[in-house]
Amino acid sequence: MKVGFIGFGEVSYRLSKILFDNGFDVLTSVEGRSIKTKELVGSIDYIKCLSNFEEVAKKSDVLISANSPNSALAIALKYGSLTDGIFLDFNNISPDTSKSIANFLSDDHFVDSAIMGKVQSEEINIFLSGKLANKIANYFDSSSDIKLTVVSENIGDVSCLKVLRSMYTKGVSALLIETFETAKKLGLDESLWEILELTENNSFIDSSKSRINNSYKSSKRKYEELEEVLNFVSLVNDDEQDNMMVEVTRDKFRVLKNK
Repeated sequence: MKVGFIGFGEVSYRLSKILFDNGFDVLTSVEGRSIKTKELVGSIDYIKCLSNFEEVAKKSDVLISANSPNSALAIALKYGSLTDGIFLDFNNISPDTSKSIANFLSDDHFVDSAIMGKVQSEEINIFLSGKLANKIANYFDSSSDIKLTVVSENIGDVSCLKVLRSMYTKGVSALLIETFETAKKLGLDESLWEILELTENNSFIDSSKSRINNSYKSSKRKYEELEEVLNFVSLVNDDEQDNMMVEVTRDKFRVLKNK
């Protein structure tokens, strides 16, 4: 079975290695991609690098988009329609965007999907919803490093869970960053780490520093994801005050991406 990737960053790299180790053919292209992506793909001997993404889409039994929320719909419209297989989108897109993709491709070609948790974990957790969710789960069931959970047959359910998770994790990240930016100005950051580890748990320091570093590194993408989150919760919550934390978190990541 052939699995194609539109976009090849950390998510695609980790997942493609697992799939290859479990007998899947892995396809992608570096057409129009950055030098960093070209070097990464060029360093992986198991990747079949094709001349363009149209070719990747046409040859894939499962086509995975792993780019950014802003480009998710355009990529689905351009390449998802070219595959005879099943299209998955691993970006942090809103339920409305997922439903727009399904309306264009039909739920006979699209499965609402998301990687939940850390990509670097030994076991990748993938959640699925849609009519073909069980079919995708059966495709990848042989892989011991992938845990698949089928939520429902409804396109949009996994995207809802993805957005709600994003609200929480990015809110925590923004609060951590601001707390320690202030503590560092006071020369109390090391003492604060110790105090919060006593308050939280033994792994708090390592996990929080990793969260902060990742937030700085991926601030532009996270800002785009938070725009999607805010669009979604604005439809769910009639009272703007119910969205205050999301707006503040979005604004914090806007500042970070411009630093």
